[in-house]
Amino acid sequence: MVQWTSTSHIVDIDIQEQNPPQAGLLSIASEPILKTIVDSIADGILILDAAGYVLYLNQQGANILDLSQTQVMGKHITTIVDFRPVILDVLENGQGYLEKEFIIHSPSRGKLHFMKSAIVLRDRHARMMGVIDTFRLVDSMHTMVARITGAKAKFSFNDIIGRDPAFIDAVSFSRIAAQSTANVLIEGESGTGKEMFAHAIHHASMRSSGPLIIVNCASLPRSLIESELFGYESGSFTGARKEGFPGKFEQANGGTIFLDEIAELPLDMQSKLLRVLQDHTFSRIGGTKNITVDTRVIAATNKNLLAEIRNTNFREDLYYRLNVLCIHTPSLRERLDDIPLLVNYFVQKNALNHSRTIPEIDPFVLDILKEYPWPGNIRELENVIERAIIISQSDQLTIDQLPQHIVNSFRHVPVPETANPSDTNIRNLEQMEKHEIRRTLKEVEGNISLCSKLLGISRNTLYRKMKQYAL
Repeated sequence: MVQWTSTSHIVDIDIQEQNPPQAGLLSIASEPILKTIVDSIADGILILDAAGYVLYLNQQGANILDLSQTQVMGKHITTIVDFRPVILDVLENGQGYLEKEFIIHSPSRGKLHFMKSAIVLRDRHARMMGVIDTFRLVDSMHTMVARITGAKAKFSFNDIIGRDPAFIDAVSFSRIAAQSTANVLIEGESGTGKEMFAHAIHHASMRSSGPLIIVNCASLPRSLIESELFGYESGSFTGARKEGFPGKFEQANGGTIFLDEIAELPLDMQSKLLRVLQDHTFSRIGGTKNITVDTRVIAATNKNLLAEIRNTNFREDLYYRLNVLCIHTPSLRERLDDIPLLVNYFVQKNALNHSRTIPEIDPFVLDILKEYPWPGNIRELENVIERAIIISQSDQLTIDQLPQHIVNSFRHVPVPETANPSDTNIRNLEQMEKHEIRRTLKEVEGNISLCSKLLGISRNTLYRKMKQYAL
C-alpha cells in the first residue's frame, strides 16, 4: 500500500514485516527481475536501511556517483561519498519528499546539482525500515530536455550564405568566437540573420551537445521577465507552480543562452544580468540560496547601444561585459552582389517547401532586386521570393510576381518602342550616375567628403543624390 501526503511531502510505503526487517528490503533489491528493471531506469536508485547502510545501488546511480556498484554494498552512506548526503536528514526526521532540488559541493567533483526524491519505507507498525533515494543530475536533465524539446542549434555555418567580403569577415570572426567561451554581442539591422549566427556559433562550439535557449527580450511581459530568466521557488507569488520553476538561465546550464533584442531589457533586469555575467550566480524569486550556472551568453541587438547608453537606456558596464567579441551582420544593401546567390537559394528552398517546380529566374528580376534598398533585409527578400513562388503560374519567375512597390522603386525599367527617346536617355544617365556614386563610395569606404571631392560635387549635392538613389 502506498500513502501520499502532499502537504508535508511525506511519502511512505508499507511493506510486510520481516525478521530482521532488513531482510525484506534486501530480498526486494535482489529479485532478478526487479533488479533488471531497476538497473534499466535512467535515474539513480539507492536503497538504505534505517541505519544508513547501503542495501542496493543501481548501475545508473553508481555512474552518477562515480562508484562501484558492488563495492558499496553493506557500507554506510557516509563512507562512500566525500560530502554530507542529504538523505541523512530523511533518516533522522522520517520526512520524505518528491522532486526536490539540491546543490551539493563535493571536494573531488565540485558542484553537483541534483533533483531527488526520498521514499520512506515503513512496516505495518509505522516503524521506519529504510529509504529509497532516487536522484539524477540536473545537467543531464538539461541535455535530455535539449534533445526532446529541440532546444538545440538549427543552423550551422554551412547554412550561412554569402560571398561579400564584409559578410565573409563576419562569418570568419564568428567561427573564432565559437571556439571561445567569452560573451558575444551581435549587432545588425532586423532581418540580417543575427539569430542564425547565434545558432551557428553554438553549433560549432564545445557546448553544442548542451541546450541553446532563445529569449526574445522584447516579447517578455515586464512583470514576468525576472521569473522567466531566473525562475522562482514554490509559492513565490499567486499562480506560481507549487514545485517552482527553473528560469531560462538554469535551462541553459551547460549550453548557451541567446538574448535577442537585449536593448529592450529594463534597467533593473540589466543589473541582475550584470551580476550573472560577473560571477555566474543568481537566486530565484522567493529563494535564498545562490544558484551557479555554466551558461554562455550571446546577445543581439538592432539598436546602437552606445546611443542607448548616452540616453541612459542601457547600462555602460553591461555593454562592456557583453561586448567581448562583437560581430556586425551587414545589411542586405551593403552586400547587393550576394542577391543572385540568395535568390537562387530561396527559390529552390521555397519551391520544394510548396511542392512547386523550381522556376527559371528572369535576369531582369535580379536587376530589379539589386536596385531595391531592402529595409527588411534578408528576411524581406525571402518573403518576396516565397510570395513569388506561391503566386507563379509558370515555370519562370518574372517581374509579374514581384510586389509593385519593389518594381516601382526600379529606375531602369525597359522603355517601350513608342516611348520618347529622351526619356530613355534620362534613365540611362541616371543609371550611370548612380553606378558611379556607388562605386566611388565603396572605393573611399563611405567617406562623404572624399567622395564628393572625387566626383566634383558638393557634399549637399552628394547627400541629395544618395537619398534620390537610395544609396
